[in-house]
Amino acid sequence: MADEWQTHSLGDLTDNHDGKRKPVKETDRRPGPYPYYGASGIVDYVDDYLIDGDYLLIAEDGENLRTRQTPIAFMARGKSWVNNHAHIVTGNEKADTRFLMYALQGTDISGYLTGAVMPKLTQGNLNKIQIECPEIEEQRTIAHILGTLDDKIELNRRMNETLEAIARAMFKSWFVDFDPVRAKMNNEPPESICRRLGLTPDLLALFPDRLTDSELGEIPEGWSITPLPEVIDFLEGPGIRNWQYTEAEDGIKFINIRCIKDGDLTLDTASKITAEEAFGKYKHFQLAEDDIVVSISGTLGRFGFVRKAHLPLSLNTSVVRFRPISGKSTLYFIAGFTENQLQRELEIRASGSAQRNFGPMHLKQIKILLPPHPILQAHANIVEGLFRKRQGNLNQIDALVSIRDVLLPKLLSGELRVPQDEKLMEATI
Repeated sequence: MADEWQTHSLGDLTDNHDGKRKPVKETDRRPGPYPYYGASGIVDYVDDYLIDGDYLLIAEDGENLRTRQTPIAFMARGKSWVNNHAHIVTGNEKADTRFLMYALQGTDISGYLTGAVMPKLTQGNLNKIQIECPEIEEQRTIAHILGTLDDKIELNRRMNETLEAIARAMFKSWFVDFDPVRAKMNNEPPESICRRLGLTPDLLALFPDRLTDSELGEIPEGWSITPLPEVIDFLEGPGIRNWQYTEAEDGIKFINIRCIKDGDLTLDTASKITAEEAFGKYKHFQLAEDDIVVSISGTLGRFGFVRKAHLPLSLNTSVVRFRPISGKSTLYFIAGFTENQLQRELEIRASGSAQRNFGPMHLKQIKILLPPHPILQAHANIVEGLFRKRQGNLNQIDALVSIRDVLLPKLLSGELRVPQDEKLMEATI
């Protein structure tokens, strides 16, 4: 350990603000505009305790304490609701609160847990956790370096949420609600329609001015109801067995359902097969940039886009790959269909009681409302910019996470010292 670093118990470095001693009035128990937190981050219900400021929240119980699949400690800023599965902590005059969050990420807490079935971190044991730390000014500098990276990562994620929401709203307006068609049917002036829906006169002219009856209900005149195989090129992965896995350095990763998350792929825990098998026996199942992969077993409809950074990557069973068919569909129309409409089809047609399954047979039964190709192309011309910006943000997130994960243990061990290293970081970001 570097000079001037000392070992402290967490209780010696913090003021504990246990929410259970700060109940709010019954009339105040509502989320309002505030996020609400539990042991593993933001949760989807309101609980009893309202905080206001910068606090460190530490998981009190739950399997996450043992597996560390998500951070056991995270920052809450501003007004937040906190349930009784999280300890509420701030650093005292000896410690920077955000530094403590990073320090806990690299600390083995297994010896402080109780509970054979469900792990629990009691208040007493929380205070006993040993933390290595420098003087508070260096803590603040370390927290600033790592925090700058995390803030940029979070900013990119929020930007992507906005980009995804814009694309989702546009798909729904054009291809689900038929807003341009209905506006024409209501005799709304063209300039008003264009202004309200963000269209140009040329775009508006692509849409018909009436709806017609069909087996799917009312649809725009001139649009067709088309079997999915005529719109989407799809392929299910092969059944790769455990004995085929390899630890070889040049092994090729293959996707599984756990890899698909939030419209993207996380391949840190993906298994591998030999390059010989991947590019030989399973060559047909190699994925390409911009492929859409969808889970068709267990958690149905989870989807993600393959980025160049993910390749080479093999398809696997329980996952199906989608590609557009030239002249019939576009990547962005298929993406919108996958996100907005496929889930309902999966739920209707899935089989299997304990483990729900879906396969090519079911995909062949689905029919898609397909607009004329000029409308699809116009949609693609607009959405492609949003999509490429999103992919660029994801690539940057990967790079920032890699930098942070390399720096974190070195900064927290004193191997890298600041402020010199802060100047290096400012040049890197």
